[in-house]
Amino acid sequence: MYLSSTLCWANAVDEVMELADRYGFSGVEVWAEHIWYRGTDEAAIVAASERYHQELTLHAASWDLNLCALNVGVRRQSVHEVERSLELASRIGAGHVTVHPGRATLAHVPFSYAHWMNESFCYLAKRAEQLHVRLSIELMEQIPKELITTPEAINRLLSMLPSSVTATFDIAHVPMEEDIVRYYRRTSRVSKIHFSDSTVGCCHVPLGKGQLPIRSIMPFLESADVPIILEGFDLSPSHDVLHADLDFLQSLGTSVRRIPCENTCK
Repeated sequence: MYLSSTLCWANAVDEVMELADRYGFSGVEVWAEHIWYRGTDEAAIVAASERYHQELTLHAASWDLNLCALNVGVRRQSVHEVERSLELASRIGAGHVTVHPGRATLAHVPFSYAHWMNESFCYLAKRAEQLHVRLSIELMEQIPKELITTPEAINRLLSMLPSSVTATFDIAHVPMEEDIVRYYRRTSRVSKIHFSDSTVGCCHVPLGKGQLPIRSIMPFLESADVPIILEGFDLSPSHDVLHADLDFLQSLGTSVRRIPCENTCK
């Protein structure tokens, strides 16, 4: 299993590598915004990942961005920030990059969102290929203005893009009434899974603190053939959310080492 760097937001990103090794993770999904916010030296990240034998993936910049914004300036800058993320991934050796799809500027107003999103991703897919990194689009939660919120929606988007572009499946984004494993199997080209709990009103809560059937899906996760990334966001220097997640996994008789991470992120 990999650790999302946002669970250790209080730390510089190179320090997250040591924490990941301490708690038994195989790798770290580094968020571009975390590196930029903390000002962590890229060479320090590479050195720490090698020292602690941590494989790296990257989550592209997503906060404040919209790849299919009605405002062409916002759309172009969003593409630029994701491109910066791809270049960052290439420099630090993170061969797999998760990107959030665009969303509607105005709910229920049918602007050319699909065209603009496809245009953005066609450019980014080509840029990823040039940089020798893999682009993965995240399946989002069903909230107003999000456009790519069902397996069918992401499958349609992927069908218009090169076969090298894949999907990131987020367990916390699955609607409560859906069976998580069946939802996963309806999604094409899944290359990694984001793992956290969820409630009706809030995604990415600590494991066991939400309403998802985490206990019942553990056998599925332990047999998965794609990398699993433990997700969440925690500002505390004591890493309270991470410890809560680890305690919950221990209560199930499992650990992060038992949940596989195939080498598909390279």
